[in-house]
Amino acid sequence: MTDVGALFAQNDWAAELVEPGIWRTTFAVESEEEFDLYAVLTEDWLHFAVSPFVATGGLAAAARLPRTLLQLNQELRMARFALDADGDVNLLADLPLSSADAPRFGQVLDLLVFYADRLAADLRRMAA
Repeated sequence: MTDVGALFAQNDWAAELVEPGIWRTTFAVESEEEFDLYAVLTEDWLHFAVSPFVATGGLAAAARLPRTLLQLNQELRMARFALDADGDVNLLADLPLSSADAPRFGQVLDLLVFYADRLAADLRRMAA
């Protein structure tokens, strides 16, 4: 079984086990904005979610987000945006357990931080 806590530690990230198979950590970007990152272990995959990436609060303006998210998803590598049941934007990534070593795990973490730094402020403005 994959030791997700050890993968976080090997990449110098502190993470807490919130329930069996689910880890939570936080990270900050250059603007000092903080994000919650969850890692969920399933049988064959490790799923990552920056949730919420942008909280819309059910704003009517958020209706224009799906088209933008679909366009952005065409440009993202190894990650994608999705809307949750509350209409909030989440940034997602997946890593097959067969490839889940410390370097690849670190690449996914770096990628999610990069996208958060580059895209969160613009998406938040669009949702507001």
